[in-house]
Amino acid sequence: MRINQNENGVGGSTNGVSLNSNGDSQNATNGQALTSNRIQRARRQELVRLMVQAMQDMGYSQSAVTLEKESGFPLESAAVAKFRDGVLKGDWTLVESLFPTLELDQNKDVVVVRFLIRQQKYLELLETRHIKKALIVLRNELAPLDFNSERLHSLSSFMMCSNAEDLRRRAEWDGAKGTSRQKLLAEIQKYISPSIMVPEHRLETLLEQATTLQRISCLYHNSSEYISLYSNHVCDRSQFPSVTTHIFRHHSDEVWYVAFSNNGKFLASASRDKTAIIWSLETWDKVHVLSDHTDCVSFLSWSPDDTKIITCGQDNVLKLWSVESGSCLSTMKKHEEPVTACAWLPDGKWFISGSQDKNTYLWNLDGTTIHKWPGARIADLAINKEGTRMVAICHDNKIHIYDLITKKEEATMEENAKLTSICLSSDCKYALVNLSTKEIHLWDIDERRIVRKYLGQKQGKFVIRSCFGGIDQGFIVSGSEGFV
Repeated sequence: MRINQNENGVGGSTNGVSLNSNGDSQNATNGQALTSNRIQRARRQELVRLMVQAMQDMGYSQSAVTLEKESGFPLESAAVAKFRDGVLKGDWTLVESLFPTLELDQNKDVVVVRFLIRQQKYLELLETRHIKKALIVLRNELAPLDFNSERLHSLSSFMMCSNAEDLRRRAEWDGAKGTSRQKLLAEIQKYISPSIMVPEHRLETLLEQATTLQRISCLYHNSSEYISLYSNHVCDRSQFPSVTTHIFRHHSDEVWYVAFSNNGKFLASASRDKTAIIWSLETWDKVHVLSDHTDCVSFLSWSPDDTKIITCGQDNVLKLWSVESGSCLSTMKKHEEPVTACAWLPDGKWFISGSQDKNTYLWNLDGTTIHKWPGARIADLAINKEGTRMVAICHDNKIHIYDLITKKEEATMEENAKLTSICLSSDCKYALVNLSTKEIHLWDIDERRIVRKYLGQKQGKFVIRSCFGGIDQGFIVSGSEGFV
């Protein structure tokens, strides 16, 4: 009996707790519902305001007014609307009087915004040649703010401008009738809560962010087509090249290097058989066989206009060829050991060669050396598209960066294994470096650091090369000794 009573007692106690729990649960549920309703209303208000702004941007002003009335959510308060209109009309007294409605940080943001507005006021007075009034603004309104003394000094120097055109040129400012007031409003908005004043073109910005996110999230993205907002964007893996479309057969030994022409109409290949071949990608036939080398051809480079090709290799020379005729235009004999790499500068008047003889040369088209960088046994090199920087790898496991304007070495980065090849991204910010340790390292050239490592390809006996691929160079392509 006692057990039953105790069980009943416990049961009763449990029932009591259950009742309290139900009450608490109900309160929690009601609270969650209220929170959810507030969130939904806030979201609806944001969406309406963004739609109203977008309608105004697109010229549907009447529809925007109708939506504001039906929803009860105005895009801006009357005070904020007056502030915006005041800036665009240059009513600076009104603008400053409306500061309390903007929720600005009184200790910092108010000073900055006042300075921006009074700077515009000052410049407009100078533009209209009201010099005395401009001086009063400079002394009595700008200077007391005690903000950005360097800028204040620059503003004072504009007093010496001879006319409005001279002022606009020196101040890099397009005047009251230009876009300066719109730019001022955009700058001021950085300090105003977006809930008070919605940033310009906000819905368009969000839609662009949405398409950018879909593009980034697409694992196999490799398309330049328009990304629609009607559905989620997905690229199919099958769009990547996976089937051999043609095999070029003419070399009698290993092919060591290939390069497409800049116009995409030709392919050139360098071979151990002591020749280089130019192939047509329209007819798939060989156009010229470049056969003057006395030893293996290990590297070649197309000129920027595709009219010439440089070849180099184990016979220690570089040869300049005419793509049209296939004839050798000149032979450069300066290196004392195999020439491992060559590259053109963007103007097509100069090129650079690197060698195992610890010398790197800058050449002109007549075969004259313009400059020499000594000290590194170069394995590969690349030049940025502006022709201002060269990145080279050497047999001492180092990456060298050279300034081609000053001809000086900017920096040296060290790796922990033998380096075999290098490739620059199209914006020349990144460099892909292949290592004999079966790794590919992605270097940030400006920050001088490795940002990513790629594993999986096999490399030991041969020089394996990698490159950037895809529409936005979002992929890395690499050869391998073990598999393709």
